[in-house]
Amino acid sequence: MKNINEKKIIQNIIDKTGDLSKYKMPQGLEIIKGIGDDAAYWKSGDFGYCVTSDTLVENVHFKLMYFSADKLGEKAVAVNLSDIAAMGANPMGMLINLGVTNDITEKWINDFYEGITKLALKYNCPVIGGDIVKSEILNITVTCIGNKKSNIKNKNIFLNRESVNPRDLVYVSGYLGNSKAGLQILNLLKTDLNDNEIYLKNSHLNPVPRIELGIDLNEIGITACIDISDGLLLDSSRLADASEVSININTSMLPISDQLKVIFPQEYKNFALSGGEDYELLFTASPNNKENIKKIAKKNELNLSIIGEVKNGNGEIMLDGSLTEPKGWDHFDN
Repeated sequence: MKNINEKKIIQNIIDKTGDLSKYKMPQGLEIIKGIGDDAAYWKSGDFGYCVTSDTLVENVHFKLMYFSADKLGEKAVAVNLSDIAAMGANPMGMLINLGVTNDITEKWINDFYEGITKLALKYNCPVIGGDIVKSEILNITVTCIGNKKSNIKNKNIFLNRESVNPRDLVYVSGYLGNSKAGLQILNLLKTDLNDNEIYLKNSHLNPVPRIELGIDLNEIGITACIDISDGLLLDSSRLADASEVSININTSMLPISDQLKVIFPQEYKNFALSGGEDYELLFTASPNNKENIKKIAKKNELNLSIIGEVKNGNGEIMLDGSLTEPKGWDHFDN
């Protein structure tokens, strides 16, 4: 597909299908958001519900040469739960669709579901359905459902991309760039990895969905959030576009691990800005919420770094005050 990118394709789909006013819902049921956020969400009674879906395809998102079946199952769930975390929701259940090739064995499938079950139990998100089919390419689609009781501090119930305000501070959880570095190391097929390389490799293989963090942010009235799946710059631009603001990122404030700086001394900043698959939470908050956010960081034993600020604008992304192109992972550009 030439001269087209993921953003354009999604906008075309929204233009064709996204007008929710054309659909009639039962009394008491309100679809609040369809396409265009980390999850679609709706309200029924005192609860809101959200749903998200992601697909992983062999040799696009993973390679079996470095993913065991159980670890692949874990990651398939983790990346979906990261969207639930970005909504500030509680995991509720998931459906697993698995397309298997001729060389996939019964043992491989059993091991895959061992990994699925490990994460399901850890995050209280049972498998409630799905499908399994024969396929030319190994592929996995996970659909996760979340819920949240109505919260007077957030009229939309969930965190979203449309509530960023000028003068907000921009925060990110954890470290950036480690996953991209881990992927680079895995593709080298090295067997004698040092401790720093093992740390980076595991960052790619074992992402951690920030479920508790998302719930805590929602509870203190944070409203704007996205998970970083396609790179800090690209996902920042999605927040800025949806909220019609400009975001300035200060590169000196990026949280970058010592391990990344040691192993990739020339590339670490680019990995942090555009690497993707960090699955950390990027959110904005009023300066008045600084102390509450410090308490949440301490509770979750997780660094929450201020990396920039929000200004009036129309979707622009700035690096150290200069306009920049928001590069990141795009299926149709990469």
